[in-house]
Amino acid sequence: MTNTIKIAYHLPTQKFIHIDNASNGLSCNCECLKCNERLEAIQGEVRTKHFRHHTNLSCEGSQESALHDLGKQILVDNSQINLPDIGTISYSSPVAEKRLEAKRPDVSATFEGEQIFFEIFVSHAVDSGKEKIFVDRKHKSVEIDLSDCRTSIFDEIKKIVIDETDKKKVFYWQDEGVVASQPKEQNNFDWFLKAAAATIVFLVLREFFLTISKPRRA
Repeated sequence: MTNTIKIAYHLPTQKFIHIDNASNGLSCNCECLKCNERLEAIQGEVRTKHFRHHTNLSCEGSQESALHDLGKQILVDNSQINLPDIGTISYSSPVAEKRLEAKRPDVSATFEGEQIFFEIFVSHAVDSGKEKIFVDRKHKSVEIDLSDCRTSIFDEIKKIVIDETDKKKVFYWQDEGVVASQPKEQNNFDWFLKAAAATIVFLVLREFFLTISKPRRA
């Protein structure tokens, strides 16, 4: 039972830490999020990596809550995310649990001068009331599903939060619907095609007017 504890609270940094990133043994300086007891990191080559309670072996460690908080922390510690049908965006000033009306989105950030909101789904998806606020108020908002990551390694969790798109749901993005953002190279190529087409039209019209303006021979 205790080998299911993969996430703990790291006292020196006051952040959540995955077993993959912890020092071995009691030197990990971690405590349980549920009972606040000291934990030791078990990282032998044979056993599955996990945190173990130093004395309270009956505590399961509240891993759903820990995974939820770790997901929020990954968003706060980063500034880019890949979204379905939108592409990779850069955001700034991320903060956890900032109030939005009567609700508290898991993470709020700034994107192109306006707020964007992220929700982490572990045991409960976003309720209809919060989703309605996002949609009705036209708040850019995304849900990230970590419900299958309770025993995942840290890199897998971070990849789902930041890079992958199949575990993400966009509640609202813009009135026209979600439009995939084109790469810069594609935008440049489109501009070139438009410029070339305009030039051809200009030359054809110029030749036409020059032709009809020439005096006819008797």
